[in-house]
Amino acid sequence: MTGRRILKGMLTWLPIKLYGLTVRTPSRRPLPPVTFTARDHLVHPCAHVEWWYFTSVLTTPTRKAPLGLEVTFFRVKTVIDSVIVHVAVTDIDRRRFAFDGMILPLYIRPAQGSHVVLRFVGNRLTYDEASSAIAIETHLRGLRVNITCRTRDVMAQGTNGVVAMENSPGDASYYFTMPGMVTDGTIVLDGTTLPVTGHTWHDHQWGSFNIAELKWNWFSLRFDADDVYVMLFEFDRRGTRHGAGSIHSAGRTARIERCEVAAGDVCRTRTGSLYPIDWEVRLFDRADALAPFMIAYVRPVLNDQHVSSLVTPDYWEGLCVVRGRIIAPVDLGGGAALEPTVLDGFAYVELTGYER
Repeated sequence: MTGRRILKGMLTWLPIKLYGLTVRTPSRRPLPPVTFTARDHLVHPCAHVEWWYFTSVLTTPTRKAPLGLEVTFFRVKTVIDSVIVHVAVTDIDRRRFAFDGMILPLYIRPAQGSHVVLRFVGNRLTYDEASSAIAIETHLRGLRVNITCRTRDVMAQGTNGVVAMENSPGDASYYFTMPGMVTDGTIVLDGTTLPVTGHTWHDHQWGSFNIAELKWNWFSLRFDADDVYVMLFEFDRRGTRHGAGSIHSAGRTARIERCEVAAGDVCRTRTGSLYPIDWEVRLFDRADALAPFMIAYVRPVLNDQHVSSLVTPDYWEGLCVVRGRIIAPVDLGGGAALEPTVLDGFAYVELTGYER
């Protein structure tokens, strides 16, 4: 066992155990369906864990290839509130993945206007209802972000916004997605200010569920040119797997009742963890369907997109390219359907629980 693993275990074991004890009772309470409103962009004080998760595909005049951007604000509640911000940039042209983060162990919510979601140590997340815009500011060493994302559609994940987490009986969370948000602003990378434009995918998830001992594979497939968006999640707890998701187009969302994910390769991180890569993903409209209605091939633009920290669990979070093939018509409801076609776009993939 390396010194890093020993130190990381000491720094993460107690907070995770404390969190698990805190949510033991709340995680068994059933969650009623909700309709997402402007107020749901803000903090939900009763939730023990909540995150605002942004992944962007952006262009800048100084790069031929797009930049990938991930910004995540976490709030974790035990006996106190703690907040974390993670920022990562994938620079395809320069074959570089840059990451930084900040944790504030004790977070006291300041007196603030209703538009402020979180604000701490130069980092800020705000929502303006009048313009339906989310503003993100991060202030980290050599990696700063200042972008505005304009919300459009809302995808309710799971059943009316409630997703079963599958790791413990009764565990569930609220989960809503805002895909295809038009984005502009700046990124400061290595002291250079890069003007950026593009699209952002935003997930907002909250609840009081157990986050320990859970492998979570998350895929967001974004075909912006065709206005088609797919979200998939696959939970794996001690070998028991469950996958589902949703497909969205033209303001309508349909459930994906089952997904099957197979990786063609693996990559090893500097810390020794193995992550699956080069995926074939099959999507089914019914749990008992024999044939998929869509197959997608997802490939990272860089294998090394690993987020490593001494005080939070490690994970792989990467910009990918995707080619999807709709094999059979997809009923979106209300007479709307997606016909068989080939789609090309980008994806973001998150892999957690593989840490060694």
